[in-house]
Amino acid sequence: MARPLVSLPDAVAAVSESHTALVDEAAPGLLDGLYLHGSICFDGEFFAGSDVDFVATLTRRPGEADVEALRRVHAELGKAGPGPAYDGFYLLESDLAGSPEAVPPTPGVLDGWFAVGRQCDQILVTWHELAERGITLRGKDIRDLPIHQDAAALRAATRANLEGYWSSQLEALRHHPREAALPGAAEWGGLGAPRLHHLLATGRLTSKSGGGRWALEALPQHREVVEEALRVRERPDGHSTYANGPARRGRDLIALMADVIDDALATRPAQ
Repeated sequence: MARPLVSLPDAVAAVSESHTALVDEAAPGLLDGLYLHGSICFDGEFFAGSDVDFVATLTRRPGEADVEALRRVHAELGKAGPGPAYDGFYLLESDLAGSPEAVPPTPGVLDGWFAVGRQCDQILVTWHELAERGITLRGKDIRDLPIHQDAAALRAATRANLEGYWSSQLEALRHHPREAALPGAAEWGGLGAPRLHHLLATGRLTSKSGGGRWALEALPQHREVVEEALRVRERPDGHSTYANGPARRGRDLIALMADVIDDALATRPAQ
């Protein structure tokens, strides 16, 4: 039984159905469960350019033959033509009961690149998204699985992400103003950083757009660039107030990200 959702977007349903059919053909009996996490778990949020994030559970720890079968599956999925990026990894159901750090190297795919190792989304926030919002496409209901959660560790990891990755990216944008001025940068930074701030301030997960809408209220001085970030994500053909001033968009994005990082790191734990 899947977590209630009115319907999956056609593109999401198509790629996930192709995925399960290909795995069943390439390695019968290997695939146990298939679950979605990420923004789509927040009221079905999915836009042109959105990716699809999956976690698949297997009936056994994959051997060399299984890994090669999965590699072929994702190579075949990559030939399907235009469609959303389909990113995720494979583990055992029992792995979800423990820390992501304890999971051995797993097969996974990111931006079409298949590899075995520690996967990009093999992190605590993925475990929390699955436990709180995950969508079941195959196998046991995600709500019936014992999934490790640790709110204090999630907060610490979120702070570390802001202090490390996001602070370094902010400095990079300051040194590369042309990149900061791009519409894609506004969407990435104008929604991604506030999404983390939202978690620290409220103790709750949200989507990319949810992070932006929260920032409209929490950081009203940056309303224009946050609205631009939402426009790029949700209405890319809509009118931009920065159409004649992309450099200003870059400056506004940098100012937003700086305030988000400073304010988030000063935030006390949500009660």
